[in-house]
Amino acid sequence: MTFNRKQLYLFISAITLIKIGLLLVFNPRMEYFEDHDMAVNLHRTGEMYIDWCGLKNHTFQFPVYPFLLSILYSFFGIKPLAVGIFHVILNGISAFLLRDILGFFWNQFKLPFSFEPYRRKVLFIAVILFCLHPAITYYAIFKVHPFSLDLFMLLLPLFLTKNYFSNPKKINLLLLFIGAGLTALTRVTLLVSVLPFLVILLRYRGLAKTLLACSGLIIITALICTPWLIRNYKQDHIIGLSSLTGISLWKGSLPNSEGSNYLQNGAYCYSSLSHADTLTLIKLDVKGQDDFFRNRYSENIRAHPLEQVKLYFLKLKNFWIFRSGLGSEYSHQMERFIPFYLGGFLFMLLFSIYGAFCVGKKSLIMMVIPIFLSMEQALFYVETRHRLIIEPLLIFMALIGFLYLYTRLKRKE
Repeated sequence: MTFNRKQLYLFISAITLIKIGLLLVFNPRMEYFEDHDMAVNLHRTGEMYIDWCGLKNHTFQFPVYPFLLSILYSFFGIKPLAVGIFHVILNGISAFLLRDILGFFWNQFKLPFSFEPYRRKVLFIAVILFCLHPAITYYAIFKVHPFSLDLFMLLLPLFLTKNYFSNPKKINLLLLFIGAGLTALTRVTLLVSVLPFLVILLRYRGLAKTLLACSGLIIITALICTPWLIRNYKQDHIIGLSSLTGISLWKGSLPNSEGSNYLQNGAYCYSSLSHADTLTLIKLDVKGQDDFFRNRYSENIRAHPLEQVKLYFLKLKNFWIFRSGLGSEYSHQMERFIPFYLGGFLFMLLFSIYGAFCVGKKSLIMMVIPIFLSMEQALFYVETRHRLIIEPLLIFMALIGFLYLYTRLKRKE
């Protein structure tokens, strides 16, 4: 096998079609999340909202995923099967983008010339492992959840970054800025994907041009987000892209938790609210509810500042490794697979660290994404899915680490 681009595209297409075929045959039951409710309401009433805590919340989620779901529901009816197929196709498109993105990072790393014969093989394996990743596939097939779109939108600015530096025209720069704006509307934390662009630009074009590009990036992103910001303020008096900020901060600051959706006793985080809290929340409007959780977050910070610092680092650890009680929210069948996933991930993480160490500071061109994503996510709350999104990059770095080890052992023989 020559591991060329055509063969890889055939493998991606085949894996995608197999997943779609399995969906059509078995039509698995999918778990719904709030985005589904917002999409259903948009489809039925023309108004994007969710009934939450006694009132209509128009700003509960970022808009892109519910909007796309509503389009699917308009064409195919409110059927989770169509959503699963949409997710699988999104993952397939992400795989096509990923091949070019990883090839771009390979060039930026300035790897030893002796590695060049292995280039196609490494890229091929990295993309195929992404396509077969069990947790990523699980989210695509069994959950009506924005994870697959989040993954795609993380990769889109990276692909557009690669396009710009391959052909540095103004139109490609504009497309990158537009992609970043759409990424912000999908999930703000995903904007870490523009960091490689800024790092490379600073390295080769200097500070002045980097600051100019930053200005353009901020302006275009703001223009794209402004209509949604205005809508949110008019609807719910929320200043921001969603009204979840207060809840997310509060979840991550609960002292009897590890900063996730679940408490240390396995109960859901909302169980920490008293009956009086629930009665208070029902009486508040959307902005009042957001302020309620922001105030609770501030109270946790002021009452236990040292514990909150420790909790922040615990959330960082949980991002990169795992929280205790992982899998308690899944079925018993899924729980049986978790130890295998844990072992595989830890093996990959060790090799990715070794690979980054061998590549040196140039590895930061790519590794800046998972590093900064972990740091910003730990400000809120942390679940395993928040790290899943950057595992394709860690797989690539782990393969480079394995290649370094393999070539060094080969030289000693």
